[in-house]
Amino acid sequence: MKISVRFIILMLFAGNVAFAQSEEASIKKTVSDYLEGGTNGDVNRFKSAFVNDAVQRSVAKTGGITGMTVESLASKIKPGTVMERSTNLVSWSYAGDAATAITETIYPTSKIIDLLNLLKVNGEWKIVSRVFSRIEKNEQVSSSSGNSYSASTTN
Repeated sequence: MKISVRFIILMLFAGNVAFAQSEEASIKKTVSDYLEGGTNGDVNRFKSAFVNDAVQRSVAKTGGITGMTVESLASKIKPGTVMERSTNLVSWSYAGDAATAITETIYPTSKIIDLLNLLKVNGEWKIVSRVFSRIEKNEQVSSSSGNSYSASTTN
């Protein structure tokens, strides 16, 4: 009987690990679709990362809050044109059906830091909100863990 109980416990543990890895891979895929779709001019891939009514906000040069729709941002992508930038998934975490990710997109003279919120909608992770800031290229992302992250690019 001990073997059966141990086997069941082992299988439950293995199932939880596989589920966690599957969730992690799905979250990373959604973030990758957003980053790589934009970088490589793949508008459909870029848009597939978002829910249709995703909210995007930043602080305007005037100090007020500004925003745009996914369609508006996607319209700035030139289909089939690779952009001169590199991207990095700085960090991510999730609990249940909610996740958050921090990304950086590095341009020749600046970078954009994205704080993304994702929800698992009908079995797929989608970005539901994006808050972003343009910062100097040499600025680092600060974390509550006390760590600072500099760019380690993926493109």
